[in-house]
Amino acid sequence: MTLQGLLLGLLIAAACGLLYHLIRGGPLRRMAAFVVTACLSFFSGHFVGGWVGLTAPRLGTLNLLPALVATALGLIGTDFLARAGEAATDGGLPRNPADEDD
Repeated sequence: MTLQGLLLGLLIAAACGLLYHLIRGGPLRRMAAFVVTACLSFFSGHFVGGWVGLTAPRLGTLNLLPALVATALGLIGTDFLARAGEAATDGGLPRNPADEDD
């Protein structure tokens, strides 16, 4: 992998993480978790795709399809775990709108 491929991959992965945060929302620390997860899973997918031999859609030196699939799976998993952690800290009970003050 070249330096240009690494930088392009970081740019694409960060854009995916930021776009996912824009769609799903949440606090700033969740945005940071999405960007870090996107970068790690993007390059994991790139290397696994090359190892398995799935190199059909490439962008320069990047195995784009396996990288994007791994990024999507990583972001969905991170979102699931983050929301499950919030539910656990809230007691796991749904909030009753009647209990809130106006």
